[in-house]
Amino acid sequence: MASVSLSRVRKSFGSVVAIDSLDIEVKDGQFLTLLGPSGCGKSTALSCIAGLETLSSGRILFGDRDITALEPHERDVAMVFQDYALYPHMSVRQNMSFGLRQQGVARGTVEQQVAAAAELLGLTALLDRRPVELSGGQRQRVAVGRAVVRNPAVFLMDEPLSNLDAGLRIRTRTEIKRLQRDLGTTCIFVTHDQEEAMVLSDLIAVMRAGKLQQLGPPMSVFRDPTNLFVASFIGSPAMNILEATVELADNALVCRMADQVLRLPPNVLRHPAPPARRVLFGVRPTDVVVQAPGDAQLFGQVSLVEPVGPLAYVDLEVGGFPLKATADPDLALSVGERVAVGLTAGRVYLFDLESENRL
Repeated sequence: MASVSLSRVRKSFGSVVAIDSLDIEVKDGQFLTLLGPSGCGKSTALSCIAGLETLSSGRILFGDRDITALEPHERDVAMVFQDYALYPHMSVRQNMSFGLRQQGVARGTVEQQVAAAAELLGLTALLDRRPVELSGGQRQRVAVGRAVVRNPAVFLMDEPLSNLDAGLRIRTRTEIKRLQRDLGTTCIFVTHDQEEAMVLSDLIAVMRAGKLQQLGPPMSVFRDPTNLFVASFIGSPAMNILEATVELADNALVCRMADQVLRLPPNVLRHPAPPARRVLFGVRPTDVVVQAPGDAQLFGQVSLVEPVGPLAYVDLEVGGFPLKATADPDLALSVGERVAVGLTAGRVYLFDLESENRL
């Protein structure tokens, strides 16, 4: 096992910069997720850690060991891909043991490690089956088991759940999290699914266009986003983003949006209150509750109600702009009805209109 350090890592393909000055520290035994939209550089970063891509500049260390120039087989990593990449003519046992056998590991040791990994992953009864006889979830567990038997210093996982259906994804991600906790192995996981990242991770690195936007624990990234991109990308449904004018008056932050006025405490801001200016106002749907008291209040007209079990999402029109809120699913709401919504002031975010950085 090992900590992982990326220092000023840069990777370009000709004139295209895929990763730009990436700095990340992962402690021994932590689970890091590289999160971002397609094309943000997260899979390229994982390939650089694995040694499948050569850095343009920068360094990668496992503990105190500089592995930047090492070949993939010298790095002591095990990688799980989006595609299971199992040998169809081999049994589960043979697929899981293939890497160890190629390394010349003693037969008894191979059998012992395969048996232990199979028990851990619930594959013992399937060891003599071939991939064609397995479900998608079972195949993915075999792919994970093939990595586990090697007992690597670092697990690397490149969107391993993306080919599974919704229910199976949830069950498999639970197994991966339990497995990583049991083994205590450092894991770096790539996904574009922010819910997956929130559930699995000790740390999330949010990436955009090859650059690191924010690194931190899941709830820190969710509750304290550093800019508009992070705030909008993390959370489902997405954060409400509205244009507004703010100014400090009578020891309150007065926020005007069309015909609506909110008075918020000044501590909503990270920095001293700016002069009157246009900003982007953000609030998550879960912090906007229909007909519930709050630190601030808006009024809007119901345009759509979407019950989803324990709550309902409500689309509102507030002063000419759309706002998504939540409500008790038993609350009888009608399209066109005018309602009040309460906002939690401590969960309101303001962003600079030009730089999109958090104010």
